[in-house]
Amino acid sequence: MCSKSYLKSLFEQTQIGGDLSIIEGVMGLFDGAYSKKETGTTAEIAKNLKLPVILVFDGSTMARSAAALVKGYCEFDNELNILGVIANRVNSPGHAKILRDAIQYHTGIKFLGYLPQRKELEIPSRYLGLHQNHETHDKLYELWADHIERHLNVKELLDLNKTSRKKGPAPSSTLLSRWNIKKASKEFCVAVARDEAFPFIYQDTLDFFQHCGGSVKFFSPLVDSKLPEGIDWIYIPGGYPEIFAKKLSVNKSLNKEIFDFGKSGNLIVGECGGLMYLGKSLIDQSGEPHKMVGLFDFSTTVEKKKLAIGYRKLHFQPSPSSSSISISGHEFHYASFLKNNETPIMTSRERSKRIEILDGFSNQNCFGFFTHIYWGTSLNWFRFLLKIIQGKYSNEKKSRL
Repeated sequence: MCSKSYLKSLFEQTQIGGDLSIIEGVMGLFDGAYSKKETGTTAEIAKNLKLPVILVFDGSTMARSAAALVKGYCEFDNELNILGVIANRVNSPGHAKILRDAIQYHTGIKFLGYLPQRKELEIPSRYLGLHQNHETHDKLYELWADHIERHLNVKELLDLNKTSRKKGPAPSSTLLSRWNIKKASKEFCVAVARDEAFPFIYQDTLDFFQHCGGSVKFFSPLVDSKLPEGIDWIYIPGGYPEIFAKKLSVNKSLNKEIFDFGKSGNLIVGECGGLMYLGKSLIDQSGEPHKMVGLFDFSTTVEKKKLAIGYRKLHFQPSPSSSSISISGHEFHYASFLKNNETPIMTSRERSKRIEILDGFSNQNCFGFFTHIYWGTSLNWFRFLLKIIQGKYSNEKKSRL
């Protein structure tokens, strides 16, 4: 969703003050946006940031074959610096010894330890991933720390990291320089929904808002009866509104405030779960409908889950006379429209299937997407929104009329 230079700048600026940075890969080391290119893979990021790799593999049903697996990963891309391996789901020291001996004999890669399964350490998951940290408790992490120290050679891991790390450029002393955008001419305040129903927000986005001259006030659509005071616009990120649909629905006072705020011509942006919340109704997993805010004339459902996933580059032309705006993001959801009387205003061409994906809905100055926007690399989109916040866009529309 962003360029290599943006990624480097983001890493350099956010690691300041830390002794160790850990980047968690998703799926496999070489899995990304393509089958024949490394774009979007953990491997590409490791090479771009000059970081060593710790390979974690499922050793539960393996013995000597683990060496072939590790050797294949090491030789698939010889530009990678694989620091060592960890065997997951290995329940006996004897099994771990077989894996260690085979891997170190056939590959020379360091075996950093193994992790047995423990029922009490399991982090619950749902269809969009693991439960997040605000849904767990500190005791679980303390148990994990003990478990790791008991079965992994943490000291060797840290020592190896120090000696193998290729030295990159020193971190920039100028924080938040990754955005080539001027501060807003007038400071603004954004109300950001954040609670168990809407937890999907990038910290980079919050930093971006503040860099552009904005202040952030959080509110909870689950428990707050009113919007924060002194706000200029509302941002509702993704999450799990379908799990909390009943509780969201009965919070009528806040829902009416949001509805009135949008109908008054103020800016509201809702992404994925936020889009569902801004619609007329939401059908939960049991098939029960729940009334939502009602700014958009559509209803969504998760009763019959259908996966939509992929990187998106949405194209949006605010008016026939204006330039097209590109919006980067990622789509990942199981919801779909039950009934949709709104017309999409944006398109994204799906690379592999060569089809156009329609997304983005507008009602007055309210916008809804199934795409999770990556705001830091969608600068022209934000410039367009700033015009709405400052009242310039409505004046431009009037002058065209």
